[in-house]
Amino acid sequence: MSAAVFRKTLRDATLLLTLLGVGLVLFDILATRMLIEAHKELPLVRLWLERPFVKMMMRMALGADLAGELTSTSLSTFILVHPVYFALAWTLLLAIGTGILAGEIGSGTADLLLALPVSRCGVYISTSLVLLLAAVVVSAAPLLGLWLGQHLWSLPEALDFERLWRVPVNLLALNLCLAGLSALASACTSRRGKALGVLLAGILVSDLINVLAQFWDFVRHFEFLGFLYYYRPLLVVRNAALPWPEMAILLAVGLGAWLVGLWQFARRDIPAV
Repeated sequence: MSAAVFRKTLRDATLLLTLLGVGLVLFDILATRMLIEAHKELPLVRLWLERPFVKMMMRMALGADLAGELTSTSLSTFILVHPVYFALAWTLLLAIGTGILAGEIGSGTADLLLALPVSRCGVYISTSLVLLLAAVVVSAAPLLGLWLGQHLWSLPEALDFERLWRVPVNLLALNLCLAGLSALASACTSRRGKALGVLLAGILVSDLINVLAQFWDFVRHFEFLGFLYYYRPLLVVRNAALPWPEMAILLAVGLGAWLVGLWQFARRDIPAV
């Protein structure tokens, strides 16, 4: 590891990390306000959740049927799977993951980076630590936002953080998996756009599988190929237990991808740009 490379990479990513991290916290604070309105219209919410199409959408997003016991804690899990969250969090991870290696090569600054008295393994590990930091930030931000939102909006029913804290841990495993894959894509390509394209295509395929599996039995056999199959926050809250098998799979995929990226980056030729 090189402290100089780590500081340089962190300095380049600080603005984006700060903006999107704060954005995630603010989004969750504002989204917590929704829980007050949900409690005011709880009978209508129950009727709405009984509709077959809504049930299917809730199972797709939350991994379970939300129409059972409706509490502030169970309703808050919808905030933790909101598309806005994934858009902001994964934008940060993909931007940093593809920028630290493929971005350097594509912009022609990799020669300066690799001219430092540090091995390629040191460069890869040092830059990956910034990616790890970003994954931790985007995983912890929702819990901080919910905690601040509860104190700001005075919810009619307090959130049960004894159950909720496990969801960001599961979320961290998911984000680390994506971080490992982004490091692999960045280490194997020489253009940031190509690495982003591959990763976005993988995410879109994963989301498509998650959607189709809800109403197509054939696709249900391949549901395990989707990222969100291993992140089901409502079940985590209801069971008050971490999903260790699902988290182990996510971490194994992320670590495996990261190690392959390390091997590839250490042995590959860096083209002149």
